[in-house]
Amino acid sequence: MKNLVVPTANHDELVAWARRQQRLTSSISEFAIAITSIRDNSEALQQLVARARTLLDVDMAYISLNGIDGSGFTSIVETSGVWTEEYRTLQMPLGSGVLGRVAQAGGPVQTSDYSVDDTLMHDDGVDRVVEAEGVRAILGAPMRSGGEIIGALLVANRFVQPFTAEQVYVTQTLANLAAVAIDNMNRVADLKQIAQELREAEAAAQRELATERRVTGADEALMDAIAGGGGLGALRDGMTRAIGRTVQLVDLTVRYDMRAAAAEIGDAERPLFALSARTGTPQTHTREDGSSHAIMAATRNDELVGAVMVEGELSPSDEQVLQRCARVLGAFLSAQDRERGDLARRRRELIDQVLAPAPSGLSFAVVTQLTELGIEAGKPFRILVVDGSESTLRDFSHRLEVDFGPSLLHAKLGEQIVGVVPEAAFTRIQHELEERGARRWGAMLVGHSPKLHMFEVVPDEFALVERVLEAARRSNFSQTLVSLKTYGAIGAFLSKVTLEPTRLGVTEVIGAVLDYDRDHGTALAETAAAFLHAGHSVAQAALDLRVHENTVRQRLDRVGTLLGDGWAYGQRGLDCHIMLAAHRLIGR
Repeated sequence: MKNLVVPTANHDELVAWARRQQRLTSSISEFAIAITSIRDNSEALQQLVARARTLLDVDMAYISLNGIDGSGFTSIVETSGVWTEEYRTLQMPLGSGVLGRVAQAGGPVQTSDYSVDDTLMHDDGVDRVVEAEGVRAILGAPMRSGGEIIGALLVANRFVQPFTAEQVYVTQTLANLAAVAIDNMNRVADLKQIAQELREAEAAAQRELATERRVTGADEALMDAIAGGGGLGALRDGMTRAIGRTVQLVDLTVRYDMRAAAAEIGDAERPLFALSARTGTPQTHTREDGSSHAIMAATRNDELVGAVMVEGELSPSDEQVLQRCARVLGAFLSAQDRERGDLARRRRELIDQVLAPAPSGLSFAVVTQLTELGIEAGKPFRILVVDGSESTLRDFSHRLEVDFGPSLLHAKLGEQIVGVVPEAAFTRIQHELEERGARRWGAMLVGHSPKLHMFEVVPDEFALVERVLEAARRSNFSQTLVSLKTYGAIGAFLSKVTLEPTRLGVTEVIGAVLDYDRDHGTALAETAAAFLHAGHSVAQAALDLRVHENTVRQRLDRVGTLLGDGWAYGQRGLDCHIMLAAHRLIGR
């Protein structure tokens, strides 16, 4: 043992010294074995300072590590026998005091009386802590790892006394063991960290693989649903299979959605659609009953077009699948919207050809398209003309889409919806408009023709339905459905006869009045009809027409001049009344 003084003059002293060295060596060996078996850094350091204090028979022992916080200080990290908290947490600049000198010098450093040792660099703050602890003698030995000093092992007494060479040797030996133990524990910790990172990476890879498999499965299910042509319901079922939970879909490209696959939207949920679209992430909502569900917006070029809603909390894997489902829904709704536009255009073109056929009649292609829609010559069909506000027409058109899909021929022509529909479809529409408790459609009117069986009569019948609607609008008709039969006997009669002879009759009886109205922009025919309808009451006719009674009298005088005296009474009066009603319905 280098630098140790071996007694040689006295045999008994030599034997005692040898035995003491043997015990010391044995203790150090046992400690070396014990400390290398400990995998917890803090526990190993605690045992080291406790064993050092016992072996060296000192008041206190402690370990300091250099720069553990990157501050350029050496800091005490473990102690045994220290009384004050300030000493346990002492930090000292490298080069200052025994602790700082050891950390910088690279060899053992001691002082028999710290407070008066002017060979050391003192720090007022450190000196106060040392004095409060009562420390006098201090011995420190450096700890090295990889050729660099990583800290120091120090022992101290609360009395003045130099440390022996043997104590210096033991302290340095224990410091070397501590450095090896710390280095090994750091290596083990690094290996554990690497192993943990590898395990976490593998677990993450497995989770990512599982998620990719789920997403792939979701893609397959969604593509199958779309390819099957089952619409929104089939897509919802495919998403339910992909996520593993019941899914609800929201289509915001329509105002009302009555399909079974569509979800009901609460007022509290609507803002979450926009938030999800803006952030691109699912948004969670808790209902009043405590249940939670997630909402993922479906967009088209950053425009909100729909959403996918699913019950319960979402895992990261669920979120990815839900986001994929929302992207597919966005594409589906966009395609559906484009398809609706294309379908509406094709419907308009087909109806235009039916209402205004070529002189040679309908082409084979048009007849084929009509047949595919259930409209065939020889089988009953009807013409529908719907009149109302823009919003009402939009709602009614959507209702027809929901009820019949693409199988019903109807389109927006000008300010009206025009349809050519099979009798079975008309019966269903009629039932829904007239049944008890049916939705009120406001001022909307639905004019319809009688049963038709030939395409050739469609143009004339369409014009007649238009006249019926005009008459109904003028008379403030209160029901939704209107037809010739709405106008009693004259309507029923006109629905059964050919219209051209009737027009000739109108011209023969009241043609002079109609010509005068056309040439002068007057309303003689309307006034004559109101007078007859009011039972020859000028006052009531004026009230119905919202004009002064004298205006009615002046107009009636002009009618008498054109039609002759007695035009409003007896058989002539009945003839004029019928022809005025027929003119209001079919024109000239």
